[in-house]
Amino acid sequence: MAAEIAVGIDLGGTKIEAGLVTGEGKVLSDVRVPTEADKDAATVVGNIRAAVRSALERAGVEMKDVRGVGLGSPAPLDMEKGVIINPGNLPSLHGFPIVAELSAALGARVALNNDANCYGLAEARFGAGKGAQVCCGFTLGTGLGGFLVIGGELFNGPRGAATEVWSSPYQGDQIEEKVSGRGVARNYKKLTERLATAREIAKMARAGDAEARQAWRDFGRDLAAPVAWMCNILDPDVVVLGGSLTKAWDLFHDDMLEEANKYINAVNRQAVRIEQGELGDSAGMIGAAALVLGGRAKDRAG
Repeated sequence: MAAEIAVGIDLGGTKIEAGLVTGEGKVLSDVRVPTEADKDAATVVGNIRAAVRSALERAGVEMKDVRGVGLGSPAPLDMEKGVIINPGNLPSLHGFPIVAELSAALGARVALNNDANCYGLAEARFGAGKGAQVCCGFTLGTGLGGFLVIGGELFNGPRGAATEVWSSPYQGDQIEEKVSGRGVARNYKKLTERLATAREIAKMARAGDAEARQAWRDFGRDLAAPVAWMCNILDPDVVVLGGSLTKAWDLFHDDMLEEANKYINAVNRQAVRIEQGELGDSAGMIGAAALVLGGRAKDRAG
């Protein structure tokens, strides 16, 4: 059983999701608790420990029966040292040695990677990229996260920063300022001089608001740029897009695809699939578990 089941933890600024996942990607249990990121590190670690214990109990599994624990965290991370550096939504964990502390708290091996990579690993092994030799893509939300999975294994790069294109130049700014929730909001403000969130703009667009629809169309055209970069550099079988903004898939997909096809080279354009993720909100937790479910990924483990 130890080689077939792992604990996955998706650590976010608002919630912690912990679950038991099999080597085939089946979720045996799933628990969500508040992170309490405004409290001290000991409180956050205690909340993670409580979520894991609850997930084990619900699945009827003991820690000694699992292969290990995978943890997905917001970046930036020092994966070699197992340290969370300074993500804005986890203020009490800046510089925190999460791998060592969590391994001691749980009595198990812990592997660490960033949340976008965990999402991508899950989709590559069990979701929209299953069976692909090269699967890459982005998580779209408050920021822009990238991932690359080759032969079912994460490619992190020597410093764990592969595919982190968020700071790349685009139209006089960083690409993340366009391809993120705030990018949608800025598009709408430019058209209307009104403030609204991406979720509110999606709701207005579906109710027929022309400016809201245009804000999402513009987002799709901006997203086409990093999608084309990925296709032309990596020659992938599939590009998978996930994250909260893909709930508005119907509002930006057509424009994104039309624009991307102008810039993807002819060979890749004929073969690549650009897909919405299939695994939903638990993909990050599933991918975290997959870090220790029989892979070669160079994730920090303690």
